Amino acid sequence: MRILKVNENTVRIFISFSELSARNISLADFFQRSERTEQFFWEIIGKAREEVNFNLDQPFWIQATVASDDEFVITVIKQDEQIEAEINHIIQNNFNDKKSTPKVSVKTANSDWVYVFSDFEDVLNCLSLIPDVPQLSSALYKYEQEYFLSLGKMTSSRKRKIMEAILDEYGEAILLSDIFLKEHGETIISENAISKLKKIVEDKTVI
Repeated sequence: MRILKVNENTVRIFISFSELSARNISLADFFQRSERTEQFFWEIIGKAREEVNFNLDQPFWIQATVASDDEFVITVIKQDEQIEAEINHIIQNNFNDKKSTPKVSVKTANSDWVYVFSDFEDVLNCLSLIPDVPQLSSALYKYEQEYFLSLGKMTSSRKRKIMEAILDEYGEAILLSDIFLKEHGETIISENAISKLKKIVEDKTVI
C-alpha cells in the first residue's frame, strides 16, 4: 500500500489486488461497500492520517480507478464547503423533514458512471430533482429486477458533485459497465434517459 498526499484536501491510496485477496475482499466487494470493506477503508484512512497527516474530518468523495494489472488507486477528496452548501440547499428544499447525512460516493474517474435503483419510482423521484444537463448522455437499463442509470462523462466537476449528492439519496453508485448492461440487461431507454424520464415526471405532476 502506498499513500500520496496531493494537497490538504486530497489523498491517493494505491492498493494491490494481493492486499485485497489477503483480506478475503474482492474488488466487487470493495465497491459495494460491505461492512468488511468499510472497516478496511477506515483502516487505510487511519494509515493516511498517521503517514501523511491527512485528517478526514468533513464530508468527502471517493474516486476509484484501476491503476494497473496489479493495483488500483482510491482518491479521497474532502468536499468543498461551497458545493456542500448548494447540496444541502437542494436536499432541504425537496426532502422536507428527511435529514441528510454525508454519504461516501464511489465513482470511476475515467469512465461512465452507473447508479442502481431498487425500483422505477426511485428513479423518477431522483431525476425530478436533477437539473437539466443537455450535453450529458444517459441511458436506463433493467437487470435482475433493478434499474440501472448510466451517465456519460461531465466536463463540470461542480455540477457532477451536485448531481452525485442527489443520486446518492435514492440509488447507489456501482462499478458496472454500459457494455455489460447492454449485453445482459434490458434496455429501457437507450439515449437521453434523463430528459425523457423528467418529462414523465412532469406529465404525472400535471395529471
